[in-house]
Amino acid sequence: MIRPSATVNLKPPSTVDGFWQRLQFALLPPHCLLCGTRGESPRDLCAACAADLAGNRSACARCALPLPVPAALCGGCLRHEPPFDAAFAPYLYGHPLDLLLTRLKFGRSLAAGRVLAELWSVALRGALADGAIAALPDAIVPVPLHATRLRERGYNQALELAKPLAREFGIALAPDLLRRTRATAAQANLDAVTRRRNLRGAFEVDSPALAASAAGHIVVLDDVMTTGTTLREAARTLKRAGVARVEVWALARAPHRR
Repeated sequence: MIRPSATVNLKPPSTVDGFWQRLQFALLPPHCLLCGTRGESPRDLCAACAADLAGNRSACARCALPLPVPAALCGGCLRHEPPFDAAFAPYLYGHPLDLLLTRLKFGRSLAAGRVLAELWSVALRGALADGAIAALPDAIVPVPLHATRLRERGYNQALELAKPLAREFGIALAPDLLRRTRATAAQANLDAVTRRRNLRGAFEVDSPALAASAAGHIVVLDDVMTTGTTLREAARTLKRAGVARVEVWALARAPHRR
């Protein structure tokens, strides 16, 4: 698994980007979204709060579940093989990352989304550099919201996180390839068995979009992977449609809930 460091080094901006960035910061200096102190360019996040973000340093290579020592397969994956081929989740879900994710998901905070996207971009670059991720996918498919939920929230947080990654790494973005066919109950307060029943048959593939994408390697992306039920069902749907390799990416992975 990728090991996000406390100090995150972002790639240097171009001359043009640097000018506009300096102008923007001169007019509106960055501030840390977590503690309110001065942020560090180009993120609204100070070094101390960045150091508090917990990296998912020891995990199952198949499902990214945090483990005492890294393993190719955890006990859960040995008992029930996931429908996806690999998982990438560079951070642990917990304080203070959960505050940024909540602001993005429910608080309509574009600034929080920008911070999260940049953290994810740095982690992905690191994973590619050290071989934790062997190859980029043909397309990124953000986990879709049902139309009813999308109208209520106004945007899909998974799509907002996927856009910068797709743009920076030159990956096709396919937000319409997977559809949510029915409005399901919120997963947060359900147990594992009820989660599986809740999501069963909740997705379908847009066959013309899949054919047009010519994608044999797809990543399904979400903000947080808790039990993995949503990502499993999405991956299973894509596999049944004929996609050869499906990986799941989440910014954060929750520890196993006993």
